[in-house]
Amino acid sequence: MRLRYQLFVAVLVITLMVSSFLAGRQFQSLAAAVSGPNAHPLGLIAGVLDDGGPSSPTGIEDVSISPLASFQEVLSHLRRQYVSPIEDERDLTYAAVRGLLSVLRSEPYDDRYTRFLDPDAYRSFLEENEGHFGGIGAEIGLREAELPPDLLAQFPEGIVCSVCGSAIKEPKHFQVVIIAPLPNSPAERAGLQPGDQIIRVDDTLTARRSLGEVVNLIKGPPGTVVKLLVAREGEASPIEVPINRAVIDVRSVQHQLLPDDIGYLRISTFNETTPALLGEALQDLRARHMRGLLLDLRNNAGGGLESCIEAAGQFLGSGPVVYIEERGSEPQPRSAVRSDGRFDLPLVVLTNLGTASAAEILAGAIQDAKLGTLVGTETFGKGLVQTVIPLRDGSALALTTARYLTPNLRHIERKAITPDVVAEQTPSKQYIPPLSEKDAQGAAALEVLRDKIKQQRRAA
Repeated sequence: MRLRYQLFVAVLVITLMVSSFLAGRQFQSLAAAVSGPNAHPLGLIAGVLDDGGPSSPTGIEDVSISPLASFQEVLSHLRRQYVSPIEDERDLTYAAVRGLLSVLRSEPYDDRYTRFLDPDAYRSFLEENEGHFGGIGAEIGLREAELPPDLLAQFPEGIVCSVCGSAIKEPKHFQVVIIAPLPNSPAERAGLQPGDQIIRVDDTLTARRSLGEVVNLIKGPPGTVVKLLVAREGEASPIEVPINRAVIDVRSVQHQLLPDDIGYLRISTFNETTPALLGEALQDLRARHMRGLLLDLRNNAGGGLESCIEAAGQFLGSGPVVYIEERGSEPQPRSAVRSDGRFDLPLVVLTNLGTASAAEILAGAIQDAKLGTLVGTETFGKGLVQTVIPLRDGSALALTTARYLTPNLRHIERKAITPDVVAEQTPSKQYIPPLSEKDAQGAAALEVLRDKIKQQRRAA
């Protein structure tokens, strides 16, 4: 019996070593295929990046076999001895992967964005990138948050951290939050605001769910209602928000000409259509003789890096838009290439807590170039790049592969972009349409823009 066990362990170790070697070879070949100046997605491009770290010329590091052997032993015991048959072993594997990645949430990594997408979550991710999907129309993410003091008392069964699974004994923890509602979406019409903490979806506490699971809970057939319990800064008790689900079609750019020949342009996200739509909007506003532009990046949760750089070129002309800092490397510039020069009219950019990721890149580039004045409140502070790596069974790994910095080498992650002119929004439980009577930030931005137009006229 002992001999059989020793033979089994020897065969297992050899198999794992061969599997690890083959997986490493596959990783190397895929990495070489997509590396290069265009292989820096902002959470949207499927591919594998060779980290090129100093520990290995190929970017492949030695893997210890011991943890893998322990995992296989545990799995074997579950298969043979667990009191009930394991119906789907993928559940065990996916849970193990999520547990592996949860380590990255704590020090010294402090990474909120690396995550595993099961096949359903990955399909949903691809649908959202196409700009057509069913749901409430809101970007959500994880953020360190502080719960209202009386919230824990409302849940006597306790709340468990949605990231690490540990019991929450202090009010500060990682919480699923609204980054930004999309324009003209059910979420925006229902009054959801950036920073709202999603405590419960219908009857399910989010604190016991991963980010992907919360997304799946919120999504559903158009015409149905989902109820979110949210904790909002300034509110003593959580608020229940019923939202009618709908088919979400995202048009990333909207524009209009305001009185006094002021152009208004709102970018809600950066996808493949954004640069072309932005070019058409600017051309139309110029043809109608706009004298200055109000660029609204509020509640823009980001999108594709390449789309952002191409869009930024229509303002900056040429030159660095962002610096990408990969593992073990110096920050490398990603530049816009335009022959028509810089935007030459007075420019004001609106930002708020919902301005994140690619939107922060554009706002920071405009600020560093002294091309326009930023008005509003601090942005979200997302300065990490995720590469989405498809896996063989239809799942995917969203892996943090780089940091980005503004053209003046300012870090954005957790530090955010601070506006030149701080303008708070009027507190309200209801949705405030942009440039409406209650839009205090919009009014402040228009006042700054009118002053800049007057100064340009005097200078001329």
